[in-house]
Amino acid sequence: MVASVDISASERVSMGEALGGAHRAARVLLMGSSGPIPPRPMLWPCAGDLLNALHDQQGLVAPEIDLLVAHRVVAGGPGAHLKLDSRYVYAEGAYPFYIRHWYDNAITPEAWTFDAPIRVSLPRAFVITHFNYVWGHWLTEMYPKLFLIRALLAAGVVAPLLLPASAPAYMSRIARLIVPDLEIVTYNSQREAVEVGTVLLPHMLHTDYRFHDFLRWSLEREALAWPRSGAVDKVFVSRAGVRTPQSFREMENEAEIEGIAEDLGLTLLRPETLPWEEQARIFSRARVVAGEFGSGLHNALLSPAGCQVVSLNWLVEVQSRIGNFRRHDVGYILPADGRPRLHAIEQQAQPFSIDPAEFRRKLGLAVERAGAGVAMAGWDDAPIVVPELRL
Repeated sequence: MVASVDISASERVSMGEALGGAHRAARVLLMGSSGPIPPRPMLWPCAGDLLNALHDQQGLVAPEIDLLVAHRVVAGGPGAHLKLDSRYVYAEGAYPFYIRHWYDNAITPEAWTFDAPIRVSLPRAFVITHFNYVWGHWLTEMYPKLFLIRALLAAGVVAPLLLPASAPAYMSRIARLIVPDLEIVTYNSQREAVEVGTVLLPHMLHTDYRFHDFLRWSLEREALAWPRSGAVDKVFVSRAGVRTPQSFREMENEAEIEGIAEDLGLTLLRPETLPWEEQARIFSRARVVAGEFGSGLHNALLSPAGCQVVSLNWLVEVQSRIGNFRRHDVGYILPADGRPRLHAIEQQAQPFSIDPAEFRRKLGLAVERAGAGVAMAGWDDAPIVVPELRL
């Protein structure tokens, strides 16, 4: 176990009081909950008690949105993790739940511990990162914070964004796209740590992937900015270019499955080969998104209500939560042996294949639904409510 401190239950105070420094750590309520998130039925029945229980989970409610504020902290390491009096900081809402688990169990500490000397000092800074830079985790756990930062800057809460120089380059590029006036300060995580007088930890805009409608409004505002002409509207997300020796799962008949997708009118897409602007434009217009469960498929977070999402394999409930939030119709196709290929900390090779006839039949159904305009039939979806920040 690594010594850590949980500031999630810090006292809620006004923005002025939180920034003033009377409290070592405090919370500021920015928005109330946007309400219940009803489950949506799957496109077709799917085996697996865990899969179905998590997809159909009742009683989900969007969280309240806080800004966490802490004073006299040190940031360092490859994820800009924080220390408060030499203890690592955790805060629910600002970090996903597994961060605390990894602290408590000292899991791969080399990814997040640091002991470099303090060589940089900042009076105030936003921090949005942690150690997990897998694209899907960036997209759901860090990217949403940029929209909150944009709103805070507009409200007069000004600070630079602190990023490790080793963080993927797309982070600073996307940050500047969303918040053009945002100052970004970097540091060398191997040689230096950063003393921060006041650190601002924005909320992820979800808790356990129960997303707040502020993110929906923000994504739809972004979608309006992308040109409508020329965009494909049915995509198959290919993982062909991202296989590494560390990949724990591999679809053995990938070429066959991709060929069927093309036969049914889908465009093969490798998101990692495209700039973010192009990815965002494509997914924000997509009516059908299919592919192997993973980071690329999570780009459906940008896709509009009624999108038909077909996931090959299943790992966790994230795609279902995205579907509930964005009002997608989601269907899973498990490996041909009926056994999902799940992630484990100690990775091992888990090859699988997808039954081609089943894939053709089920993807064809999704394409027909999208073309016939029957997506979401019978759903009385409420209008978007855009909450105001409470400062």
